[in-house]
Amino acid sequence: SFRTSPIVDRVLDSNPLLEAFGNAKTVRNDNSSRFGKFIQLQFDAEDPTHAAYAGKAVPSAVLAGSRCEVYLLEKIRVVSHEEEERTYHIFYQLLAAPDEEKA
Repeated sequence: SFRTSPIVDRVLDSNPLLEAFGNAKTVRNDNSSRFGKFIQLQFDAEDPTHAAYAGKAVPSAVLAGSRCEVYLLEKIRVVSHEEEERTYHIFYQLLAAPDEEKA
C-alpha cells in the first residue's frame, strides 16, 4: 500500500471531511461538488549528491505535509437553495449526530 506514513494517511483521510463541507444535493446530482480545492503536496527530497552515489538517477522523495486551499463556489447555498435541493451535507450530518455528541 502507498499509505506508508501518518502524514500520507492524514492527507488522504481529510478528503471526505472536505467533501462534506463542499458537496450538496442538486436537482441533477445527489452529491454535487459546489467547491474547488487546491492541494499543495510538500516533499522532503533526498540530497542529489547522495542519490548519485547510491546509483540513483533521480533522488527519492517522501511526502512531508500538505496545504489545502478550499474555494466555496456557492456561498449563497449556506442560507438559501432551490426547493428540490439541499444545502451542504455537513449540516445534515451534524443534525443526524447522536445527542451525546452534540453537547
